Amino acid sequence: MNSTGLQVSNLSISFGGLCAVKDFNLDLPPLSLKGLIGPNGAGKTTAFNLITGVYTPDSGTMTLSGKSITGKAPDQIARAGIIRTFQNIRLFKELSVLDNVLVAMHMRKPYGFLAGILRTRNFEVKEKELIEKGQKILEFMGLGNRQHDISSSLSYGDQRRLEIARALATEPTVLLLDEPAAGLNSREKVDLMNKISEIRHQFQVGILLIDHDMKMIMGISEHITVLDHGEIIATGTPQQIQSNPKVIEAYLGVA
Repeated sequence: MNSTGLQVSNLSISFGGLCAVKDFNLDLPPLSLKGLIGPNGAGKTTAFNLITGVYTPDSGTMTLSGKSITGKAPDQIARAGIIRTFQNIRLFKELSVLDNVLVAMHMRKPYGFLAGILRTRNFEVKEKELIEKGQKILEFMGLGNRQHDISSSLSYGDQRRLEIARALATEPTVLLLDEPAAGLNSREKVDLMNKISEIRHQFQVGILLIDHDMKMIMGISEHITVLDHGEIIATGTPQQIQSNPKVIEAYLGVA
């Protein structure tokens, strides 16, 4: 793995003359775990959309493992190794839990199109390997006993876990989590916080996390970037961010 990880330099984008994100910078080394916070409308999800190719930046550059991904399409960026989850869960709700994971795994399927059509011996062997790998991911995420259930039958918290499992199945080098704790109760948040900390070492990924739960962000992030009105107003350790006057005013509010 290249030691440079994900590097984002001066990304900017405007919509209808309104600047949504201005000069966004991020350095996410391999295996790092960083947070991105800010009030509603600060530009956090827009930044995610820029990094994942949903939006094409007006200016700025991005590199992953030293290679430019600026202006690439979402599928190209995903294949390069950057995968995200969404604030609003986007599972294939009529498919089983395991099939949701297998769909994601086929982005890197170890056999060709013709082998899949003809169902060759190699296809059968590789499909079995994929299934076993998918089962291990689900087991890691605490969903091993639900693999044959329809995903829509899962509790909200388990659907959140499944979405992360599906993302991990693509073998990312960078994982972007957009409010993974949204809608979870206190116990589920603690469990998820511990699981996210385990993920980066178990799956060898760098993680960028958006969440409004300050306890979660401060509890697991090594470094935090704060956005307000599309601009970075602070960066630093959780301790530095908690005491930063600009953050207190823009994000936490002032008395």
